[in-house]
Amino acid sequence: MRISLRVQILIAILMPVNLAWGVDFERLMLSGNEYYEQGDFDAAILEYEQVLAADGVSASLHYNLGCAYFNKKVYGKAILHFEKARQLDPRDSDILHNLEFGKLFLKDRFELPKPMPLVAWFSDLRQSLSLAELRFLEKLLFCILIIFVIIYRFNRARQISRVIRGATFSAGLLFLFSGGWLIDRVTALEEKQAVLLVKEANISSAPIPGSSTLFVIHEGTSAQILDATDTWYEIRLADGKTGWIKNEAVGIF
Repeated sequence: MRISLRVQILIAILMPVNLAWGVDFERLMLSGNEYYEQGDFDAAILEYEQVLAADGVSASLHYNLGCAYFNKKVYGKAILHFEKARQLDPRDSDILHNLEFGKLFLKDRFELPKPMPLVAWFSDLRQSLSLAELRFLEKLLFCILIIFVIIYRFNRARQISRVIRGATFSAGLLFLFSGGWLIDRVTALEEKQAVLLVKEANISSAPIPGSSTLFVIHEGTSAQILDATDTWYEIRLADGKTGWIKNEAVGIF
């Protein structure tokens, strides 16, 4: 798998945090990339994890971690970091490719019917912008709407007012649409997903030690979290099966 080439962008983004907390993100990222290129994936992961521990979160960092774990054949953590990278940068072709490629190495496969083209298109559209991009779009459209309202307010008696009124109306609709899209994205991200990080795990019928085993899942399998206790998660797999798993066995995205 190819490592991200956007290191300089990442460094620029993290530099304010670097100065505030005294963490040398630039050195850690460059050192991690050097170790990765040399094939020392353990050392690369150690450097990347230090950045992550200091809240130096970015799509590039999760992508690099996913690549390093994949090369160590630690598929659960590789999938987890690719998924986190996709949430931050949902249109990046390298992230999407490596996520799908990594899933080919998983033991659990789910043969699901393909959705209708319109449903698939709408699903892709919902995830095409990150949360940060949607928030920026909402603010931008709000500013544009206010500008058009002010312009219309001072040009109501002129012939151009019809054009301004139409533009204001369109800007208002786009603002409402982006607001709905933002709410939908926030709601979707609140529905947490789990990835199994251990080789295999028993899925229990209840969040109680010694309860009966319903089925077994294997490393890298993803599931939606339905409920949680202090030490257990209730999960639902892609094929609809549900059960309980110890929370220490999974990573959350």
